[in-house]
Amino acid sequence: MDTRELQTLIAVAEEKSFHGAAGRLGLTQPAVTRRIQRLETRTGCILFDRAAKPLRPTPAGQRALAEARDLLRRLSGFAEIVKTGTTPGGPVKIGVSHGVAPLVTAQTIRKLHQNFPETQLSLRSGWASEMLPMLRRGEIDGLLSMDEPQTGIGGIPSSDLPKSFRLDALFDDEIVPIGPADDPHPPTTIAELAERPLVLLPEGCSFRALGNVLAHRRGVSFREILEVSALDLQIEMVAAGIGYGITAKRYCQLSRSAPSLLLLDIPDACWPMKVILLRRPTSADIDMVLDGLAKIVTDAAGAKAQAPSASAIMHKSNRIDEPYELDA
Repeated sequence: MDTRELQTLIAVAEEKSFHGAAGRLGLTQPAVTRRIQRLETRTGCILFDRAAKPLRPTPAGQRALAEARDLLRRLSGFAEIVKTGTTPGGPVKIGVSHGVAPLVTAQTIRKLHQNFPETQLSLRSGWASEMLPMLRRGEIDGLLSMDEPQTGIGGIPSSDLPKSFRLDALFDDEIVPIGPADDPHPPTTIAELAERPLVLLPEGCSFRALGNVLAHRRGVSFREILEVSALDLQIEMVAAGIGYGITAKRYCQLSRSAPSLLLLDIPDACWPMKVILLRRPTSADIDMVLDGLAKIVTDAAGAKAQAPSASAIMHKSNRIDEPYELDA
């Protein structure tokens, strides 16, 4: 495939017009049109909605755009790889979605640095829907996130991700409603929960979206909502008795506030999720660092969740009587 066609695809998408792309590339507009038409013939898909003003990519065009950027990024480092046997320098760039942020602590990064002392690390966090385009553009090398059957990864089913991406499922978890442990009369239905004050992350959070869907199906809606910016803050506020929340069970188990939390037994309010590591094609060295991160996170979360005493406590009562701390 001609890389000039891929560059033209990117230019048309960014300029939002064939005319603008022609000026940017120093071509005539018919030449730009012919390049895009050749790409459309080769892929068998319409890549731009020509009726839209301004011009915008179709869903197939969005996928083609992500792949084109990834291919051109990798080709840009081709000469250096051939000459030196190494990839272009720079830090290993790791993205962490808000939905799994409690799993990445100072201890996690310290251990990763101890295992790879010569590696420079760059850590970024945000919503998965914001981080996925960054992964496509090569702005991050890997994304630690969650995959949930109803909302996918940042709103995108894993089956629709670029084929060049590698997805590793690290471990399973559950999304559950939580409340303060000292509540003598905890809610037992979604309607009762909707009447209580709730501590939730902003719209865009999968945990909140799942609760909203279940409440809507039961003909109710959450009334009193206090929005917070981080999951650990949400858990602390619930433990302090400020309200109720919806979050991942393992985050509660890992929290120092665990003794003050109660897992609520509400019908249908328990959703499966997976913590995953998504990565783009990179070098063997970067893959080794990402593999190390996956092992640290999995070992820390898995070992604590499988502790015999913890299992017994959870079997007897929904109260979380012992906090599980990450290894120092």
